[in-house]
Amino acid sequence: MANNDRPRDMANAILGIVREGTKKWTKVRKTEERSPASRRYRHSRMTRERGISVKEAAAQILPQAYAKVSGNGKLPANARQLMYAARPHIQKVTGQELNANYFTQTLLPDYLTETSAMWDVAYDARGHFNEPHDGLGFGIGTLEVRSYLKGFHNPTLVGADVNQATVDTFGPSGNFGAVLFIEKEGFSELLKAAKIAERFDVAVMSTKGMSVVAARALADEMCHDHDIPLLLLHDFDKSGFSIAGTLQRDTRRYEFRNCITTIDLGLNLQDVTAMGLESEYQHHPKGNKAALSANLRNNGATDAEVEFMFRDFDRLRSTRRVELNAMTSPQFIAFIERKLLERGIAKVVPDETLLAKIYAGFEKSRRLKDAVKKLDKIDMSGFSAPKNLPRRVRQYLKQHQTERWDDALREIVAEHAPRSPGGTRRR
Repeated sequence: MANNDRPRDMANAILGIVREGTKKWTKVRKTEERSPASRRYRHSRMTRERGISVKEAAAQILPQAYAKVSGNGKLPANARQLMYAARPHIQKVTGQELNANYFTQTLLPDYLTETSAMWDVAYDARGHFNEPHDGLGFGIGTLEVRSYLKGFHNPTLVGADVNQATVDTFGPSGNFGAVLFIEKEGFSELLKAAKIAERFDVAVMSTKGMSVVAARALADEMCHDHDIPLLLLHDFDKSGFSIAGTLQRDTRRYEFRNCITTIDLGLNLQDVTAMGLESEYQHHPKGNKAALSANLRNNGATDAEVEFMFRDFDRLRSTRRVELNAMTSPQFIAFIERKLLERGIAKVVPDETLLAKIYAGFEKSRRLKDAVKKLDKIDMSGFSAPKNLPRRVRQYLKQHQTERWDDALREIVAEHAPRSPGGTRRR
């Protein structure tokens, strides 16, 4: 009996050794089935002798990643930008695919709490806050809340005396000459820090992913009625091209009533190559290659861009993609500045008729202040605005890039003001 059991025992022992020896391989293969893109790290996972956790790997690279993304702390750093900067090191030393949500929602916040790092990190807004009565609103994100809390003050009286005239604008007229659409909301604080809107006189519109019908309706009417372009900024992937496409053509959900000028700023393949941005994979388990490719081309992708995205599709069932977040903050701002300059987006300067009218209003306001002091009546008879106002306004704006044309007019009015007896100009 014992002799008969011996072959069975040996077989079981061999089977056990095989199972134990292939356990690691089985685990790796199951991981790859769930995430085909992780096949790139098979060798690392199979050959490393001692494991290092994702948390340990993040601690090694995050200080360097923050310095890179923030320009050594000079600009805010978006959480996903930090993920892109840290991810290559983390995946290399751990052999694991880094999950973006885990990094931004768990790994990074835990690191900042445990190390007490005083970093200026911005997270995407997850909602919006609106005060009663005055309509103040903002997205509930890290920097937005911080700025709001910093601005608290007791009630104060404003305008109890005769004030300088101001220009009230609502909408594009005399205010902005283009609309910059960004498919993400997480860049708002970075754009504010760099004063992109003020320096180029552009309005900024952003959404999370696909543009909603209301955004298309707004662009449809506003850009047409005021003859201003809609500038599109999006990720270099299928979703990004689809987002740009819905803002340029009719869809099942929205048909444009007007013909508007749309300019696709990218990202495009040339941008990705020039900046050496890191690509990643987006899995399409049930995606049809022909249909996906056709959709990309329909939304403006070139043959070269389609080829780049589908290079590994047959093997991984995934397309290559590059996010706007793959750029550091200095890269992102330089990228936008270059694109706006290339497209001739410039400061708004109204026509001479409007400039002269507003100039007269400012001069009347200045005389009113003087008249109130003297208790005299204001005499505007014989007044005329100086010549060449557009040229003088442009000269002023070249030296004061974050100001608007009406600020320039105020300064020109002040320059023409009569000197007081003490030798200074009266304002």
